[in-house]
Amino acid sequence: MPHEEHRLSQHGLRSTMSTFTPTNDTGHAPATLPNTDGPGGPFDNAPALRHSPPPPTLADAKHQHGHHQNSHQQQPQHDPLPSHAQIVQHQPQSQQPRSVKRPRPVKSCTECRKRKLRCDRLLPCSQCQKSSRICRYATDQDAANLSDGSDVESTDMSRPMKRTCPPGSSGGPGTTSQDVAHTPSKTGDSPSLPLLEELSLRMERLEKHVRVRSPATELSGGRPIAASQNTIRGVSVKRGAQRTRYFGQNSPRVLVNLFADAKAYMLNQQHSPSHAELFTSFGALHKTLQDNFNKAMLPITVFVDSMMPVQKRMTDILPKKTVCDRLVASYIDTSETIYRILHLPTFSEQYELYWEGKLQSESFLPQLLSVLSVASRFETKSKGMGHERVEGVHIPTACALVRSWLDGLKGKQLVDLATLQVEVLLLHAQRMITPRAQESWTQLGFVVRLAMTMGLHRDPSEWEPRMPVFIGELRRRLWFTIVDMDLHMSLACNLPCLVRDGDFSCRPPRNLNDSELFLDMKELPPTKPIDQVTDNQMQVYAAMTLGARMRVAPLINRIDSMRDYQEVMEVGAKLERFLDDINYIFPRHGILNDTQRSKQWRCRVILDMHVRRPLLALYRPLAMGVPEVPPQISRAYLRSSMVILKYLDELDPLLAHFQDIAEMYHQILKRDIIQAALSVCFYIQSAVRPNSEGLVIGQQALRMSPDSLDDFPSYTAENLVLWSPSRLVNTVQKTLALLMNNISGSDTKDILCVAIVLETVKTAEPKVQDIARELYGVLDACLRASNLTREKLRMSLDQLHQPNDFMRSRASYGYPGSTTSANPALSGPMGDMGGWMLWEGWD
Repeated sequence: MPHEEHRLSQHGLRSTMSTFTPTNDTGHAPATLPNTDGPGGPFDNAPALRHSPPPPTLADAKHQHGHHQNSHQQQPQHDPLPSHAQIVQHQPQSQQPRSVKRPRPVKSCTECRKRKLRCDRLLPCSQCQKSSRICRYATDQDAANLSDGSDVESTDMSRPMKRTCPPGSSGGPGTTSQDVAHTPSKTGDSPSLPLLEELSLRMERLEKHVRVRSPATELSGGRPIAASQNTIRGVSVKRGAQRTRYFGQNSPRVLVNLFADAKAYMLNQQHSPSHAELFTSFGALHKTLQDNFNKAMLPITVFVDSMMPVQKRMTDILPKKTVCDRLVASYIDTSETIYRILHLPTFSEQYELYWEGKLQSESFLPQLLSVLSVASRFETKSKGMGHERVEGVHIPTACALVRSWLDGLKGKQLVDLATLQVEVLLLHAQRMITPRAQESWTQLGFVVRLAMTMGLHRDPSEWEPRMPVFIGELRRRLWFTIVDMDLHMSLACNLPCLVRDGDFSCRPPRNLNDSELFLDMKELPPTKPIDQVTDNQMQVYAAMTLGARMRVAPLINRIDSMRDYQEVMEVGAKLERFLDDINYIFPRHGILNDTQRSKQWRCRVILDMHVRRPLLALYRPLAMGVPEVPPQISRAYLRSSMVILKYLDELDPLLAHFQDIAEMYHQILKRDIIQAALSVCFYIQSAVRPNSEGLVIGQQALRMSPDSLDDFPSYTAENLVLWSPSRLVNTVQKTLALLMNNISGSDTKDILCVAIVLETVKTAEPKVQDIARELYGVLDACLRASNLTREKLRMSLDQLHQPNDFMRSRASYGYPGSTTSANPALSGPMGDMGGWMLWEGWD
């Protein structure tokens, strides 16, 4: 209670001092009075009471404030001190208008004064921050700036200027320093202006919060901005919904829904008697190539089923050292670039020791076999599918033996860094021959979680000095390789990523040569500039773009609920800037050597595709299917599609190694090429039929000229003209010829899909006879590339008992227009794909 007594006594002193001016021994008023209401004092916002009642409550605040003002007005009539009046009468005339009361400028904000709370005089104060109120201070000219102890203006008194508070500044979580900096200050000249400004600012902040929770713009009108569902994704349903398969937005099964004429032709003309021979021939070609591919994918049983130790079996399938030398050099030059898995000096040392008969590590043979498998896909005529060891290894057999070795590991071997390297190399080799990206995506999930259990997602510096800096840098390289592969496979399948931005603390690797890293090193050298060529330059630049690229996958997965283009445009702009930077890091001109020019082209294409794939995946649901899409999205999507189709135009076709580069381009980018070709066909359709309903979307992209970087290699005035329909058609036809020349496996369906779509969009009114004539030309080109003839196809049809059995075999799947047949000859790959032409997910 002593504190309460002191408080009450101070209240009485404050009330008394507000009624008279005490004098000193000379009879004059003192120059200054002690301020009993200083900063942080207990009476800053309390009412000035004459007596000492109990402290007021919040419920009585308004009533007491009114009573307090009345008591001040009646105070001079009941003043019991007559000496005060005598003192006033004896003062000079010039001092008569001046108030005898002590003017006390208010230092608290208006909200704390109104609620009678203690104010810390900050901007905004702590009380307003807690309650998310607008914190304001009264200006000098405002009557509210005077305290209850003053009854006149005190503008002539010398006191510091009061802090000016913007009307919209508050301590809420949505307030930013930028908002406060650009807010006009309040003035006392126009009482209505601050109120309007305050309401305007409050409305802006409210709109910001609403956009964060449920974004909406005038462009979309509150509707989802993505295209219709059947043009974004599809599901194949078979066997009474017991078998289903998901298809992403870049699958031809989904893209064909954008072309009504092509879809109708595929569904109707294949049952027409006049076209039965054409589609039967395509079906026989598909089955022949699929059977050959399935046979080549079978591992060699003499090695896989043998009872010999797995190390001995891996040694037996290795080719000679000269062949291995060529394949290892090719792998290092082409594959160990953006995906860094091995430390090249260490691997080369172990490689030489192996051929000297001094095998140092059990994990080396699996690593070597995986490296040879990747290189055999590009450096052999059989593409790694031949059984002979004269030019390379048989990829399915090598992968099966490596998988067998991994399955035999136990205990601590499972968390060894070399084991993880083998897992990543094996996944890299398998995805070269796996026809479906979903299978690689599934296996990659195991690799990602294995790396996390080993702690690769945390930066190695967190465990120093127990972890040497050499091992730590290798772990950084391997982790960013895994994350980049996870992003690439997720975008290819249109499925979520396993690793999101913020799930790891591992820092990017440094731009260093492998020769600068060694086991006994104590400190890492400083990283080199990004434009300086090193062994790790490409991965370092890919790591710089990884943050923006990782934002794409979550955006695509929630594209159906998005109602605003803001985030899409922001991420897309960053990716486009990264694409421009690649041209400066790997310039197209100034290289005289053809070999160096080809290597520079390969590095630029690999980096360009790593950034362009996310950009295409982000813009794809919007560029084709949304009429009110911003023009820059449509233009960027068309430009990126054309860039992919024109990569080979940078190289001279007369180069000795041009064919090898073209085959590598097809092997690596086959899915991207098909998607780009069908996308360009969409814009051809928009140009040929500008007035058709639903085809106005691509007009805005065609009305704009491409940038100087769109066409390679020269930048002349010819390349700056508008993309005409004939120019787009020629580009797709050239791409179709590349696909036909490298046909294999299950490519027949995709090639036929691109050919039909192209023929139906070239003219405003496509004719069935013209389409059939062009398809016969496609069939002949595919037969020549496959070393087949129509006679061989007829022989394969004779093995199916009757030609019509091929068409009737679809009846078991319930396809319209098919007759009943129980022929089991087509229950293999073609039947498992859901029949020949009718792909589920098109409707």
